[in-house]
Amino acid sequence: MKKLVALILVMALALGMTSALAEKKDPYSDPIRLAWIPTAATEANGTAWGQGIKNEAAYWGNITVDVYDGEKSADKQVTLVNDCVAQEYDGIIIQTYNKATLTPAIEDAEAAGIPVICINMDSDAVCHGLVSMTDYEAGAVIAKKIGEALGGKGNVVVIQATPGAARGINLEAGFQDTIKNYPDITILNEQSADWNMEKANTTMANFLTTYPDQINAVFAHNDQMAEGAGMACQAAGVEGIQIWGANGETKALEYIEQGIITGTVYTNCYDQGATALRLMMMYLGSDIDISGWDATPVVKMPPITVTKENVDSITADMRW
Repeated sequence: MKKLVALILVMALALGMTSALAEKKDPYSDPIRLAWIPTAATEANGTAWGQGIKNEAAYWGNITVDVYDGEKSADKQVTLVNDCVAQEYDGIIIQTYNKATLTPAIEDAEAAGIPVICINMDSDAVCHGLVSMTDYEAGAVIAKKIGEALGGKGNVVVIQATPGAARGINLEAGFQDTIKNYPDITILNEQSADWNMEKANTTMANFLTTYPDQINAVFAHNDQMAEGAGMACQAAGVEGIQIWGANGETKALEYIEQGIITGTVYTNCYDQGATALRLMMMYLGSDIDISGWDATPVVKMPPITVTKENVDSITADMRW
């Protein structure tokens, strides 16, 4: 916690921020009302981030956290952010569904003096912070794992995130920059499945039909899409394809144990949620003004590569 506070304060001072936009609350005694807006409140990662936020809030005793379901709709999230501004929430923690669409609403919230902290997926707006897995590095390590497993030669398909999603962009950049180190590996096709397992299942089934006996590896931008790809391979009776996802949700870890998918890059969503809450409370108790900032401060959570060899290291209390 001390390191996190020091990091953000150094960033703020370096950018010349010294005065508050709105009346400062005492985070230790004043009632604090926060909104948590995930892209999908009922999905595993949304639930885990929310639990991490609530667990940390419980230590304070004066924080109310209201959860609003983004329903996998950027337009819905825009409405929710605007409603939270109208209701004068003290802060908003959000996982954006589409960075460009959410930018004006987040800018309006910040202009109203309501700090916004993004989790895992940000916007084009400058806000108080982003708590994220190191997505570029995650994409890079997956490319390296695939390159090594294929002996530097083979064919890959990519199942991508929703177009415009910041996390997908960063994962893809890390993957593409690293897979170039293996000139004999060809990317046969790339298609979006919108983070969705069923869509990824259909996409992978189509890939298997279009490229029979040609696909050696799959990179999916999240675990749900990797799971969909794995099930498509099972249904087609195809074995031996490297299938990688990212996130580390419980179902993916089980699929790794069962040999349905190859690996994932795990992130501790509970820790991410708790870190976002701590960051928010630090801002609410400070005199930091972000109006002159030209970039959002980023707190990166280190990724952990998980395969069948080390999946047991993700213990029950770490799974979500």
